[in-house]
Order: sequence, then structure tokens, then C-alpha cells
Amino acid sequence: MRDYFLQLERDARRCYEIASRARIHGIDPEEKVEIPLAEDMAARVEELLSSYGVSGIADRIRKLSEDHNREEMSLIIAKEIAHSGKGSKLELLERAVRVGLAILTEGILVAPLEGIAAVKISGERQENDYVTLYFSGPIRSAGGTGQALSVLIADVVRRELGIGRFIATEEEVERFKEEIPLYKQAQHLQYLPSAEEIELVVRNCPICIDGEGTEDMEVAGYRDLARITTNRLRGGACIVIADGLCQKASKIMKHVGNLNLDGWNFLEMMSNRATDVEDGEVRITPNEKYVKDMVAGRPIFCHPSRVGGFRLRYGRTRTTGLSAVAINPATMFVLDSFIAIGTQIKLERPGKAGAVTPCTEAEGPIVLLNNGDVVQLNSSAEALKAVPEIREIIDVGEILIPFGEFLENNHPLVPAGYSIEWHREVLRSKMKVLPPNWKTQTWEEALETSLKYDVPLHPSYNLFWSDITPEELYKLIDFVSKHGRFTDGLLRLPLSGEKGILEKLGALHRVVSNEVVVEKYARPLLLCLGLEADGATIRRIRQPGLFSTTLETVSQLAGIRIMPRAVTRIGSRMARPEKAAERRMKPSPHVLFPLGAAGGMQRLFSSAARKGEFTVEMNRRTCPSCGSVTFLSLCRCGSHTFSKGESASFRINIQNILTDAMERIGETKYYEMKGVQGLISSARTPEAVEKGILRAKHGISVFRDGTVRFDMTDVPVTHFRPAEIGLDVGKARELGYTVDAAGRELVSDRQLCELRVQDIIPSVKFADYMKKVADFIDETLEKLYGLQPFYRLRESRDLIGHLALGLAPHTSGGILCRIIGFTDANAGYGHPFFHAAKRRNADGDEDSVILLMDALLNFSRSYLPETRGGLMDAPLVLSLRIDPNEIDKEAHNIDLLSEYPLAFFEAAERFARPKEVEGIMDTVGPRIFTERQYEGFGFTHDTEDMAEGPKESVYSTLETMEDKLWAQLRLAQKIRAVDAGDVALRVITRHFLPDMIGNLKSFSAQELRCTKCGAKYRRIPLKGVCYCGHELTLTVHEASVKKYLELTKEIVRRFNLPSYTVQRIELIESSMNSLFESDSVKMTKLSEFE
Repeated sequence: MRDYFLQLERDARRCYEIASRARIHGIDPEEKVEIPLAEDMAARVEELLSSYGVSGIADRIRKLSEDHNREEMSLIIAKEIAHSGKGSKLELLERAVRVGLAILTEGILVAPLEGIAAVKISGERQENDYVTLYFSGPIRSAGGTGQALSVLIADVVRRELGIGRFIATEEEVERFKEEIPLYKQAQHLQYLPSAEEIELVVRNCPICIDGEGTEDMEVAGYRDLARITTNRLRGGACIVIADGLCQKASKIMKHVGNLNLDGWNFLEMMSNRATDVEDGEVRITPNEKYVKDMVAGRPIFCHPSRVGGFRLRYGRTRTTGLSAVAINPATMFVLDSFIAIGTQIKLERPGKAGAVTPCTEAEGPIVLLNNGDVVQLNSSAEALKAVPEIREIIDVGEILIPFGEFLENNHPLVPAGYSIEWHREVLRSKMKVLPPNWKTQTWEEALETSLKYDVPLHPSYNLFWSDITPEELYKLIDFVSKHGRFTDGLLRLPLSGEKGILEKLGALHRVVSNEVVVEKYARPLLLCLGLEADGATIRRIRQPGLFSTTLETVSQLAGIRIMPRAVTRIGSRMARPEKAAERRMKPSPHVLFPLGAAGGMQRLFSSAARKGEFTVEMNRRTCPSCGSVTFLSLCRCGSHTFSKGESASFRINIQNILTDAMERIGETKYYEMKGVQGLISSARTPEAVEKGILRAKHGISVFRDGTVRFDMTDVPVTHFRPAEIGLDVGKARELGYTVDAAGRELVSDRQLCELRVQDIIPSVKFADYMKKVADFIDETLEKLYGLQPFYRLRESRDLIGHLALGLAPHTSGGILCRIIGFTDANAGYGHPFFHAAKRRNADGDEDSVILLMDALLNFSRSYLPETRGGLMDAPLVLSLRIDPNEIDKEAHNIDLLSEYPLAFFEAAERFARPKEVEGIMDTVGPRIFTERQYEGFGFTHDTEDMAEGPKESVYSTLETMEDKLWAQLRLAQKIRAVDAGDVALRVITRHFLPDMIGNLKSFSAQELRCTKCGAKYRRIPLKGVCYCGHELTLTVHEASVKKYLELTKEIVRRFNLPSYTVQRIELIESSMNSLFESDSVKMTKLSEFE
């Protein structure tokens, strides 16, 4: 592994060397590469806060990290800064708070820079002074613990500096009690505290929590308070109090206790209320939270805990963990391909959501066909063939969820169905050596094993006995014993109502000549009904006893233990579709160069060129050689200009600028090119037009920071086969994969290899797009910088082996990675550590990947927006190496066993807490700082191809909302675990009605827009046209207001929805008619009255 990291570093430094040689030409805003390298978290923190006088702090962080966790480190460092004496009280306070938060967020988020807008020492006199923390929106990315601990850090430091505590006034307390619920209406809050909790925190917190106004909405009461500067909602402050101090009270109390701090006892009441009760009986009840925010077009696959829904099975595949889950690819196809690889589904438990991946070892769906047959589909081929013939989906199949998900969410383990791996562990406990065919025993062998060793019936012959009632069981016994015939190993029954019981049991059968024919489950069914075949006839050999459950009765009738095939069903619905697409701004510019109104609505250079000269605002730069003032980074005299951070108005002629740029790079053909209307950076720094010409030539667009990005849904993977990702053995060995996961020499592309932590497998769409980017970079190096091409690609797969960086939208640090292959899925596969290093998981998140040379050449801080949060989603620093101790802690809960032990399954039966069995489950956490922290990972279930299944959700292919909706409702009608009427009602009440009401309101308060220059007006100007002389148009039209009305009425008609809903729709329709139809009196003639 050491050689791997050294090679990555060598390759990265080579890229830096080439980019530095290019940058020295002075064509870019700075003459150096603007993405500094960082070896670890300590270096990232020092680099991120370089403007706050923290030079040398990285060494101290590294020293403390040997014996302390991040939370302890942040508090210790903060106290040391307070005692350093390097600066005023305010400077020490601010430096300590920002450094502490940077450590908590691993130096990869902008929360320490922009989440804390300001730190002040307030108060009129020294004896009344107190600390005020001004929070802003980006503090959200720090997470609840980071938000709350930043307040605690400030309290620790203010004590060290002798600053007084804050005491809130009655009005300030009441202000927050109104403000936080209002903010919940405007933006998302993870936790909405009660009025009592808000008062408890605000009244007792020794630090004043304040913030910038982030929303247009204002408070109605307690306005214009002396110590609060705005009446607008303060998003940052609301987030810190609600998601931080209120939600994370118990975590804060642990640190308060360790530090022996007084004044924080008020949080004990919060933590007592918020902590899960550990004692007493654990009850798992259906949870509807995941369906409450469903939207039209995205189906529900299972109502909460309903029979027929996803059956829980424990285990981890090589593409699950970190919130990702797995199902059989056949299930994906049977669910009308609404689920594709990487599609986000919302889950009932244990977490909130997960990206879906395939597992061919999980059981597929059981379906009822149009001809009456009940079949189970366990392969993609079977599913694709059967889909047109499916009448009903009786059971959607299994969902594979790792133990680590329950550990991460602190969710009690819940009983799962009796699986083959559980059966294996039971057999091991009863016999010394497993028989070679233990997994695929015949019926006779399975029965003999159960009788001889007193083990439950083999899972292959088990049915859903716990899904039918005792009454249904007795009815089936009576029916089969009276009317059944057993011939040639087949159980034949008359076609009647009892067939429905067989369907509920999952007893696969065919309908032939008005008979139900059971084959695979014929003998198991008879045994469990207490029946026996005597020739062709069937007779009773046991009478059912008096038991409270069907399962107990069946076990008594069979004479062997029958375990439940399904216990816990997991409700789910579709959320966000998978994604693999280039990042585009709207409209998509090729260069960050301002055209003002001259470029028109599409920001076209050709349109601007026809305007002649016009004025735009750009960076005011001065040439040190000739003294000329220009907006160019490279003066016409050949010197690099410098900026004082100011902007000025420049009168420019785009035609001349284009002509000069094209001559400079030797381009004779003009490609339609787009710029931007105006620059959004503080100094209004433009990009070199030459880069835009070359981007347009290669068909790529630029993002706001000068880079070209590709977004993909995050999917974890720990093992791969070279053949799956387009690698031959030779190339795999060249990349360092010389042995497989078992340590054997790599000689076949079907051998299983363990993925290195910074290797990624992006989508083939990424390869195709980034081939264009690589060609652009080569031409830029050659024609603009006068250097040799770097990539020299012949085809897109030649990107294999090249470096890139991964970046999450809420972070400011890139993670170095290497491309080793491509997948057909619309997803980006990466090691769980890679995703966690970006502070992401695999619950449906999507992140961007940038070619490293593109980022080094073209990224500049000078292009970043000046608005709050402008530093987010920018590679301000690049991490060279992933340290498992410095990644998001969720990755530490990934389980790595190849086989789950028997004790685990037994613990799940009794609803044990995950912590109770953590010691017997090999997870990442205990491996940290050992030789096994990077490799030697196991998984319990394999899959034939990690990209098997639909590549694109049908949701993305259907063009209109109407098409998506009817597809959603048709699927709901097919799934036994879904109530189609409830789906229809939820679609209307949760989506369509709020949408129509909102559109009505928007229509009445809309702006007007100029059809030519795009200027917007709140009210129509007196002259009736735009100041440029062109016509104005509405921004909200009648069609958009009414777009769901007829569709809603049709749904009501088909699904016979409640009268209350019908009346609401009628009221909305009446409001629309009143708004759009003229109420004026029509002129009529007397002769018309007859």
C-alpha cells in the first residue's frame, strides 16, 4: 500500500510541475497553481485558515492526534491558542473558534471560513462584555455536532480570556421561539425543537448565537431588537440552535463533563429527553416517515412493513455499505425499471435512504402471471421475459442491508428471514464439518439433515408460513387433504379460491388444464400441512395442535422446526434518480467572460460582436512593465498584470478580442461560443477568451471556478473483477493489481481484486465527455502555453491510469483519485473511504470529478462568487492521501466479515442493540492505525456483475409528468404491498394541490420579463414596454397554473378518492376560473330574451 501512495504522489507532483510551467506564462490570474497540496488533515486545516495566522499549527495537530480524537483536539488547540498571546482578545477568540471548527470538519469544509460570518466581543463596558458568534448558511455543512461544539469552543476560550457570559433578554428568547419554526417552513431542519427546548437553550447558553439574515421572510413579532441587527430569518443561528445544541445535547454533555465546565447543566434535560431508552422491551412499529414527502412520478414500492414488500436479509456485497443497499437485478426490472443502479430509494429503516446496487445472490420477486402461474424470477433474463406477462407482484424480493447500517443509525437489530447463511451457521453449530452440498441439498437430504441434527428446515424449501393466519392454514389443510392428488412428484389441486393462500405462501405453481400444479414445494407443503402422499391420494398423519401462531402449528405438523422465511419487511419508495452527466450552468458558458446584455439571452459572442463597442465591469489590473490598465491577466507587452482586487468599467469590442484570441492560438474556424452576462467574483476577474474558443471547439462547457466537471451518483465498491470495468490482465497489472483479493497471482480478468482506496470506476459517459476535456487541455497546453500535450489520448479508455480529483458540493477540499476503469452504470464507483473522505455517503449523494490537469491549469480563486457560500464546491486544497482516521466516521461502521456468526442472527431475533454485537463483527473502526486499515476487507454476498440491472431509471426516460404519473400508478396497482388508492391520494395532496395553490399565488405576484434583454419588472412600466423598447412577457403563464388540474380530476375519477379531496380540487378550480375567465357583463339585445 505504501508503494501505491508513493506512486500517486509522484504522478500528482508531475502534474503540478507541468501546470506550474504553464502558469508561469502569466495568462491566468495568478502565476502559480492555486490548489495547494495537503498530505493530511493537519495540513488542510493550516492551509484553509492560512489568512488567520495559524502557521505551524499542523505539527501541533499531528502531535495531539496520536492520543486524542477530533473533538478533544479541537478543544485543546482552542485553549492553547487562547494562551498563545499572539494578538488581541478578539483575534485570539476568532482564531481559536475557527481552528477548532476546522479540526472538527477535517479541514475539508468551508464552515470555518463562511459558516461563521463573524466573531465579536459585544457589550458596552468590559464588565458586561460577552461573545457573539454570527453564523451563516454554510454552517449547515458542519453537521449538528460541529455546529454545537463551535459554541462550546467559544465558551471555553472566552473563560480563558476572561470575557463575560451572555445573558439573553426576554425579547430575544421569544424572538427565537418564533423564528426557528418559521425557518423550518422556509428551509430544511433535521430537528424542530419545541418552544420549551428553544427557551432552555437561548436563555442559558453563555454565548450569544446570532447570524446574518438569510431568508426574505421576516419575523412578525419582536422586531427591531437592540442587539439583533435584522428582522429577517437568521438561517445559520436557527440551524445551530435546532440541529446543533438541541439535537446533539447528549454529545455536548460528554465534553462538558470531561472539561468540568459549569453553566451547561441545562443541556442535561435536553439529553435525557433526546436519548433513546436503552432499557425495556424494544418495539418496532411501521414507520410512515419515508412516504410523507413522496412526489408524483416516483413510485412507492412497499407501504410501511407491509407483507409483500422488501424482505430484510443481512449481509454486505462488494457494492453496499455507507448507506447503499442491494436487491436482485430481476427486482429492478420487475418494478418497471423505476429502480436502476444508483437510484436513491427512501427507506423505512434502519436509515433514511440508500443508493441501490445489484446482488444476484439475493432472492428475486415472486409474481403472478396473466395465465395464473406463480413464478420466482431470480435473473435479469427471466425478469425481462416475464415483465409483459405480470399481472401482480406478490413479493418484491429481498433487500440486502449490512449490519453496519444498523450500527451507524443506532437502530435495534430486527429479525430477518431464515437465510441460507443463517442455516450454514446453525449447521456448523451441530456438526463438525459441513457437507459439501449443504447449500443445494435435495428435498430428501434436507429433511434427513433436519431430523438427524435437529436443525430447522432448509431455506430452499421454506414458505411464508408467518404471512397466513391459522384459519387460512386450517382451510388449506382441509382443501389439500380432500381434493389434492400427488402424481410424479407433483401436487395437483383444483383451481379454486384456495389458490390465493398458495400465492401468499409463495408456493410456486403452474395452472394447467384448470388445475394448480405445485412442483418444487409439493413435498415441503404436504409435510408442513401434516399430510402425506399415499400413492396418488393424500392423507393426514398429524392433527394441528392448539398454538397461537401459524408458524408454531406448522412446526408441530411437520415434526421439525420451521423458521420464518420473512419477518421484517422494509418499506421503500423511489426518491432521486441516478445520475452521470456533465455539470452545466444555465445557459452553459464556454468561458467566464462578461458580455452584459450584448450577448442576448443565450450569452452568445456572435451576438455581442454585432453590437460593436459596449461597457462591462471587469477586474482592474495594472501592468508592472508598461503601466497600462487592463482587464487582461497578460498585458499586450507580454508581462503578467497584477490586481488590487478592484473592478472597473471597460469599453470593449468583442469582435476585436475574438480576432486577437483566435490569431494567438492559430484557430481559423469560429465555433459558436457562449460567455456570461456578468462576473460574480469580488474583483470581477475574467478568464482568457482563448480557453473559451478551445472549449467550444471540443464541445465542453465551463463551471463557475474555471474547471470542467462531471457529476455522478456515489456508489461504494471494495472489490472488482477486471472484466467488469474494461480492464485486461496486462493493464490491471500495470496499475498495480498483480494479485487478486485472495493473494493469488492475477492471470484472469475474472479474478476478484480488492480496490485501492483512491481508485475510482466512473461511468462510460464520464469517459466519453472527459476525452473531450483531455483533448481541450492538450490543445490549451500546446497552443496557449507553448508546452507539449499531456494526455495524447487515442480513445476514451486511454484515460485509465490518469489522475483526477473528487469534490463534494458542500466541501472545499478535493480528494486525489486515479481512474482504473469504467462502468456502464450511471454512477461513480469508488472505495467507501474515498466517498467518506469527501464527507459523503452512498444514500443517493452525487459528487463531481475533475481531471487533475484541468483543475491545476484552470481553477482560480479569482473566479469564485463573492456571495456567502462562494468558497463551497471549490478545490481550495487537494488531499494527496486518504487517512482512514480523518474520513467521515460513518465509514468506520462498515462491516468487513465474509460470514456473519450465529450469535449475530440470534441477537437480531431478540432486537439487540448493535453495540451488543459490535465486538463479534469486524468493522473498520477497530482496524484504524493497524496494517489492516486499508485492505483485507471481506463481504458476505457476491454478485455476477456489479453493473447488472437497468442502467437508467424509466423515470428519466419518460418525457412528461403525466407519463411518469400513470406509470407510477400502474405499478402501484400491480404491487401487492402497495395501496394504489393511497398513492393517488398522496400524489394529489402532497404534490399537485400545493403546486396548483403555489402557482396561483405566483401568478398573482409575478414579475414581467423583457423578451430581448431579459430585464425583469415587478410592475408594468407606464410606457408598457421595456426600457430597451422591446415587449414584456409574463413569467408565470395560465398553462403552468392549470397544468395539473385535468390530470388531478382524472385521478380522482379513477380512484374514487374522498369527498374532502374532491371539494378542495373544486375550490381550486373555482379560483382558477375566477382568475382567468372574464367576469365582465356581456352586452345583449332585447330580442335575445324570448
